[in-house]
Amino acid sequence: MNVIGYARVSSRSQSYEIQVSQIKDYCKFKDFELMQVFADKESGKDIDRTEFKQMMDTITKRPYEINAVVVTKLDRVGRSIRDLLNFVDWCKSQGVQFVAFQSSIDTTNKEGRLFFYIMGALAEYERELIIERTEYGRKKYIEEHNGKWGRRKKTLNLKEIRRQMAEGVPVSVIARNFKVSRATVYKRIDEDNYPDKEVE
Repeated sequence: MNVIGYARVSSRSQSYEIQVSQIKDYCKFKDFELMQVFADKESGKDIDRTEFKQMMDTITKRPYEINAVVVTKLDRVGRSIRDLLNFVDWCKSQGVQFVAFQSSIDTTNKEGRLFFYIMGALAEYERELIIERTEYGRKKYIEEHNGKWGRRKKTLNLKEIRRQMAEGVPVSVIARNFKVSRATVYKRIDEDNYPDKEVE
């Protein structure tokens, strides 16, 4: 079976040579033909990595030559479950299997495929729960704030603002002192002068 390897460390000061050596040893043990190893020194939070993208590009250009991607552990691909599942699904669409041997994951067998099916279902369930909690929190906030949604307006001493404006203090200075924008100062003055007016 023809495979390519992928290794990753989080910082420039770290070395991925140990991972590369482990991938080579594993492929030799499994009698895999290791065609190439791609390696990044970048955070797992960012899926937009140079070597990672080159690996995907290589798979796309040679889909029938590559049978699997081999890594040491799942978190070498990414720290997000969603990113990991997306990558494995992408590999599947390319006819390429995924092996993380230190995590005992191998989609070339039914147990490995079952694991990712369960992980995908759990990730979807978690996403739905987050949406439900967010919607519940939004509705509760609106109920407690008389149907209004958004940040509470900052209280401004309009009397003091007017006094400073009358003395010729620049609005930019007043806004900076009150820690708001110039537009907010003008808007609050306008709202106070014309309470029945709809201010955009």
